[in-house]
Amino acid sequence: MSTVFPINMSILRERPEVYKEIFKKRYLDASLVDKALNLDSKWREMQKQLERLRFEINSLSRIYGFIKVRGVQDINVLLRKRRFKEVWDKYRLEERIREEGLNVIEEIVSKINVNIKRLEYETKNIKNRLIALLYKFPNFLDSRVPIGPDETYNVAVRYWGIPKVWSNYLNKFLEENKGLEKYDVIEYQPKHHYDLIRIFDLADTDIAGKISGARFFVEKNELVFLDFALSLYALEFYSKKGFNNIIIPPYLMRKSIEEKITYYEAFRDAIYHVVEGNLILITTSEHPIAAMYIDHTFREDELPLRILAWSPAFRKEAGAHGKDTKGIFRTHQFHKVELHSITRLGEDIGELEYILKITEEFMQSLNIPYRVTLLSSGDMDRRATIQYDIEGWFPGQGRYRELFSLATMGDWVSRKINTRVQRKNGKEYVANLYATGVAIQRMLCCIIENYYNMNSNLILVPEKLIKYTGFGKIEVKNNFSFY
Repeated sequence: MSTVFPINMSILRERPEVYKEIFKKRYLDASLVDKALNLDSKWREMQKQLERLRFEINSLSRIYGFIKVRGVQDINVLLRKRRFKEVWDKYRLEERIREEGLNVIEEIVSKINVNIKRLEYETKNIKNRLIALLYKFPNFLDSRVPIGPDETYNVAVRYWGIPKVWSNYLNKFLEENKGLEKYDVIEYQPKHHYDLIRIFDLADTDIAGKISGARFFVEKNELVFLDFALSLYALEFYSKKGFNNIIIPPYLMRKSIEEKITYYEAFRDAIYHVVEGNLILITTSEHPIAAMYIDHTFREDELPLRILAWSPAFRKEAGAHGKDTKGIFRTHQFHKVELHSITRLGEDIGELEYILKITEEFMQSLNIPYRVTLLSSGDMDRRATIQYDIEGWFPGQGRYRELFSLATMGDWVSRKINTRVQRKNGKEYVANLYATGVAIQRMLCCIIENYYNMNSNLILVPEKLIKYTGFGKIEVKNNFSFY
């Protein structure tokens, strides 16, 4: 059985500079390319040694059988073939059979088998080290991706809506959003969602902290209805846009599968690992969705396949110390609606633009000001060839924050899990795309900040959600007032 590698090995072997350039543009360690080439060279040489030894055993077995039947005096008939002559001469069989008898061939075969077992073990070890290293290779980059080490190099593609900007935030706002033409300046300080959920009695992080630790929350009262309302609205909205394969995936999955679907080295610290069964709690439903099609071959007319999923998500947020420690914007547990498309390679960019269009429509339907950003090479998912974020406006924080992330991964995942499509000229790897349909808790924070009415001291409910909530406003408990 031929070895299936997680990257295109012909490119690595014939044009390693291509991969080195990708590593450099993503600000990763390019020395991994040379390390992979070295391991690959060793693996291929050991494979050749194994093939030679197996060839010798086959030749010796033929020689043994020939002599057993016809005797050594007719051996020249067999030795006319070069491969038998080479083995005959290498092991001095004519001399040794005369001195030791025909059993000498069995002794030689036995010793070769010992060497084969040793070499097979070493070859497997080298191959496993090589494959583990290749999993650290990032994807190729689309030519449109801005090159830069971090989020400061991200490019704002467009803006929508009219954000309300507190005058004290205005100078920084204008510096960060030079492409935005329309905005409203307000003189009063807008409220952060942390204060709003506390005063409107919508969530409690203190009690959750006693139960589970930091970055957990107890959702309460109207926010529970808003949670389900937003989920139901998103499911209905996207199902009408062609994402009509609707699922709830398992909340746990095997670590061995997760390692093939995500860039595990970068994501390891965010994952909750379960000791029993070597399982993990899912960080997003995108991963079990992709895993549904391990070793699967699609018919061409089955693509594009558009999948819509709801699930909880669990993340340690290990790299976010000191960020968003208050409120429910960045938590260890949240709900999420996910979009996932599987397409033919070459058609994924068009599909990505379609997904971007409908996720923008979703934001517009909730009347949330936002901007679309194209992520830089150093900030984007290492699996992605191109990645967009949609960032909602948070008036209480005076900035745009990530709410949606969407990308095409090309064949980065499908090569690792062997998902292909049968075409006229043979099987090809498919492209996988993912997108946030809505990150529920983050969107709720955004809605609360944008829909808080200072004059009436109410949080209004977006019109699209009222049919699911049954109410259009949230009132302060116990007649509390900020003012």
